[in-house]
Amino acid sequence: MVWKIIMVGVDESLPSLEAAKVAAMLAHSLGAEVVLAAVVDRTRAVGDIDAGIGIEETLLVLRRSAQQALDQAKKEMGDVPLRTVLVEGDPKHELLRLAEHTGADAIVVGTHGRKGIARLVEGSVSEYILRHSPIPVVVVPSHRH
Repeated sequence: MVWKIIMVGVDESLPSLEAAKVAAMLAHSLGAEVVLAAVVDRTRAVGDIDAGIGIEETLLVLRRSAQQALDQAKKEMGDVPLRTVLVEGDPKHELLRLAEHTGADAIVVGTHGRKGIARLVEGSVSEYILRHSPIPVVVVPSHRH
């Protein structure tokens, strides 16, 4: 098995930055390209009418945050060839769609390591990808101290 394209999903979290570092290490050692992918989760775009903040303003903030996550992850890549992709939708579905669209040979994702009610309420993008991906998935755990 040869990995030529490694996709990594990034957001503003520390686990995602750790996943980007692992993706860069893998790409460097394999001579592969990295696709950095960020997904703006439209379900998080809720306005606050009392504060005068609409959904479009919230989406703008989420888009900026996603772009910042891409920019931060790019800093971890060193001289690894890379592309960046920013899309909107459900992260777990969009990351799988992007992996197929970009021809990725593997996906790298970070995990917060949530358990119990937090996992039930928030769901787990990494778990969903792990269960539904037709290609190998590397899950990078959060380094909690």
